[in-house]
Amino acid sequence: MKRYNKLLFALALTSVFVACQDDEDPNNPVPYTPIGGYTNSDEISPDNLVVKLSFENSFEDSKAGITSPIPSETASFVSGIKGNAYQGATDAYVKYENVANKVISLQSMTVSVWVNTTQHTGGAQALYMLPKTSGFWGNNFMLIEGTDTDLMTLKVHFQKNVTPSIPYAEQWLVNDGTNALADMYGNQWKHITWTYNAATSKYHIYVNGTDVTPAAIVDRYTNDPDAGGEPLGALSFVDVQNFVLGGYQQFLGTPWSAPDSWMLPYTGAMDEFRMYNVALSQNDINALYQLEKQGR
Repeated sequence: MKRYNKLLFALALTSVFVACQDDEDPNNPVPYTPIGGYTNSDEISPDNLVVKLSFENSFEDSKAGITSPIPSETASFVSGIKGNAYQGATDAYVKYENVANKVISLQSMTVSVWVNTTQHTGGAQALYMLPKTSGFWGNNFMLIEGTDTDLMTLKVHFQKNVTPSIPYAEQWLVNDGTNALADMYGNQWKHITWTYNAATSKYHIYVNGTDVTPAAIVDRYTNDPDAGGEPLGALSFVDVQNFVLGGYQQFLGTPWSAPDSWMLPYTGAMDEFRMYNVALSQNDINALYQLEKQGR
C-alpha cells in the first residue's frame, strides 16, 4: 500500500512539472542576470546622468547636456564596445555649440568613457574639454600624454573658480611614473571612469571598474594642507563656451589663441561617453563597466 501511495505522489509531481513546462512560452527572452543590482547600464543613476554620447551614427547627446554638434570632416564612426563608436583622427574633433546649465553648474562629477587607442610619443591627446573663455586650461578636461614607454600617462583637470580666488583653483590629477596605467594600448577597449565628490573632496579614477587612484591625489584641498588648507568642496566652472570632444578649446579659434604644438586631437576610438552630476560608487562604476561590456 505504501509503495502504491508513493507511486501516486510521484505521478502527481510529474503532472505538475509538465503543466508548468506547458505554461512557459519558449519564445520569451531569457531574463538578464543582474550585475550590481542592474540589468541595463541606463538603470545606473539615471536622474543624475547629464551627458550621454553613444555615437550610433550620430554625435547627438541623448540627455541634451551638450547640443548642436559640429564635427570636423574627418570625425567618423567605427564599431564600438556597444554598437558604434566615435573614431578620431589627426585633425578630428567635434564642437558642441551649446552647453546646458546642468553641465555648467556641476559640483560633483563622474565621467565615464571607453577608449581604444594606440601609443603616441609626442604631445598630448585630449579626450574632451569643457572650455573657459577667460583661461588657457579651460574648466575641465581629460588627456593622454605622449610616452616613450608602453604605459599610459593620464591627466584630469578641473577647477574651483571662486572670489576671492584660492591657491589651488586649478586641480591636476595625474597617473604617471610608477602610477602610469599598464596594458592600455593596442586593439582593445578599456573603460576609464573618474569621480569627484564635493561632499568628501575626494577624487578617484578607475580602469575596468578597478580603482587605480594614486593615494597622494585622492584628497583635494583649497591650498597646501600643510599650511592649513581646507577640503576643496564643490567645483565651480565659469565662462563656459562650447564643449569639445576629442580636442582642445584652442581648436575653436577666437577667443582662444592658436593651439600649441603639443595640443593634439584624440586619434583613437571612443564609446559610451557619460557625465553624471554625482560621484558614482565603485559598485555602480563596476556595474557600468560590466554591463556596457556585455552590450547592455
